[in-house]
Amino acid sequence: MTDLNKLLNPIFLEEKEIRKLIDLLFFSYRDFTAGPDEMLEKINFGRAHQRIIYFVGKHKKITIKELLKILQITKQSLSRVLNQLVKQKYIYTAVGDDKRTKNLILTQTGIELEKKLSNIQITKIRNILQNANENDINGFKKILFAMIDSEGKKIFNKLNE
Repeated sequence: MTDLNKLLNPIFLEEKEIRKLIDLLFFSYRDFTAGPDEMLEKINFGRAHQRIIYFVGKHKKITIKELLKILQITKQSLSRVLNQLVKQKYIYTAVGDDKRTKNLILTQTGIELEKKLSNIQITKIRNILQNANENDINGFKKILFAMIDSEGKKIFNKLNE
């Protein structure tokens, strides 16, 4: 097994060691998304569907504009996936505060799918964190947060108030 202490020691942050961090990000994200990917594939959905379902479920009555800001995708990309989710009754749209905005809300089917997908990832993270101490967890969160750009940090903070 790779010596993670040496790997993560700032003294050793040469390109070779940074590439190991990139590898860790790649492999951990691949395995983090594997369970939901399998479930999504069975219903002909992809990660874009999961992201939309996740954030619509997390942020009640989110507007299309707010969702675009979070996902940082084009209206066209969102529209293609969102239309499929609405058509298949995972999400419904409602008139927002003014008649020009649309709120996105999960249907009961959408709520159930979001819960199944998230539970896979929550369980994976919970099982891993059981073997970590508070300092490890806080350090991990600190590094992940530091990787987010300033606009993303504002959005993250707003979502997690």
